[in-house]
Amino acid sequence: MTRLAAAGVGWAIDGRFVLVDVDLALAPASITVLTGENGAGKSSLLDVLAGVRKPARGVVTLDGVALGDIDAAHLARRIARLDHAPGLYLELSALENVQLFRALLHADALLSDVTAWLTEVGLAARDHNRPVRGFSRGMLQRTGLARVLASGADVWLLDEPSTGLDRAGVELLTRVLQTARDRGATILLATHDPALLPLADRRLHLHLGHVVPPVEA
Repeated sequence: MTRLAAAGVGWAIDGRFVLVDVDLALAPASITVLTGENGAGKSSLLDVLAGVRKPARGVVTLDGVALGDIDAAHLARRIARLDHAPGLYLELSALENVQLFRALLHADALLSDVTAWLTEVGLAARDHNRPVRGFSRGMLQRTGLARVLASGADVWLLDEPSTGLDRAGVELLTRVLQTARDRGATILLATHDPALLPLADRRLHLHLGHVVPPVEA
């Protein structure tokens, strides 16, 4: 079954359509890479697919059910969204950020679980309890990725997930995404990073709000 789909989706701001008649279908256990120029509407599309923004026309469905008909708490547990700026609480530690996020979604955030997720994204144990205010851009991005893992979501919508990562970080990100796909996750990532293109089971290109017919990887 197709897990996440958009049919005839349009989204406008100040009367100007940023997304125009977008049709797409994302299958389980797959990675779709979304490319496009700055301003093409990639971030807006991810917001609409995540239910953060309501489309002006058309419909987004999850397992055949319109997002508007799905309980918000359930939707948050199903769809994980990672922006190019992770939006962390800067005075909290990496561990506290991920633990709080998990607790808000599931109310069962065990300390050992959070430590494992932070380790999986390559954060050294000495950094788990440091306030993230002092983190590098790449470390903030790793913490954001750990939050995606902690969500338990089976749909991942990632906006420039390699931002701030060095070569080792991109390689680790690649492994995390491949593992998630192998476990059945549906992943859509918007990127300008050519290093992530080989991950694609399918590629889409967004141009001036229109999805160009898919290019198979």
